Amino acid sequence: MSRFTWCARLGLPSIVGLALLGAETSAQDQPTFRASVDVVTIDAYAHRDRKPIPGLTARDFVVRDNGVEQPVDSLGTTDSAHVIIGLDLSGSVDGRTLEQLKSAVRTLAGQLTPADRVSLFTFSDRLRLLLRAATPGGDLESALARFAAGGATPLQDAMVLGAALSLADTRPSVFLLFTDGQDTTSWTSAARALDVLRRTNVVVFPVGAGLPVTITSAPFADALTRQPWMAATPGDGLRLLQSAADLTGGEFLRVEKDAKLSETFQGILGQYRQRYLLTYTPATTAPGFHKLEVRLRGRPGEVVAREGYVAR
Repeated sequence: MSRFTWCARLGLPSIVGLALLGAETSAQDQPTFRASVDVVTIDAYAHRDRKPIPGLTARDFVVRDNGVEQPVDSLGTTDSAHVIIGLDLSGSVDGRTLEQLKSAVRTLAGQLTPADRVSLFTFSDRLRLLLRAATPGGDLESALARFAAGGATPLQDAMVLGAALSLADTRPSVFLLFTDGQDTTSWTSAARALDVLRRTNVVVFPVGAGLPVTITSAPFADALTRQPWMAATPGDGLRLLQSAADLTGGEFLRVEKDAKLSETFQGILGQYRQRYLLTYTPATTAPGFHKLEVRLRGRPGEVVAREGYVAR
């Protein structure tokens, strides 16, 4: 998760501009982000055999920016975070799943502290922003009362909105994205959605309920060039969710349709609390995409982090 000095240039009317004002929005317009780099903060998950490694210091990490090793200036934690929750409430979400989602959001909110912030939105025929960088507790029940399933699945538009909401607060951002199907109605292309995620500081944890296990469609490169009004295939949806997790340093979780979503949501937040924030001043601020490589120095284990950031 790379944090920069941000300025956003938004077209009007804009999906993000309207959403950040707290209005219900239609999924029609897209934001454009520009960033200048002062410092880079990488949200990194160090683990061994999927168990987090505690007690690490800045010297335990090797960070390379476009192949050049960077001295890590400081090491922080994700004890406080901006938790963004985006929920697919399309027509395929049945009554039982809807109640499970409400329960899961309540449970997750109960794990937050006053130092955290929470944003909540749903997506179906419309994107509905219910909470924006709010203090935990607050208007949660009134927001949950507005849940209603029905309509299509603008999954790619939802990714853009989740990325945009990460700009609403300076805390490290984690985006929990629930869906039970592939995109059916977005105006945003898959390529554009991933590009926006690449330009923001959010870590994405997609949760796919009841999705197919195997991918039988054409390579994802085809989906990236497909026009947004052309129907996505199940394989496209799986690759999109996996790609969103990979490029932001998150994890794609597949669950059964009847899974206990409260446990899944709690597990995501619990893992996120175990991450490190590595901050450095880049040796070069050349514009364009900067590839990041993060590993441990002289000790066993792996590091999961975002693939890179875009400097301008």
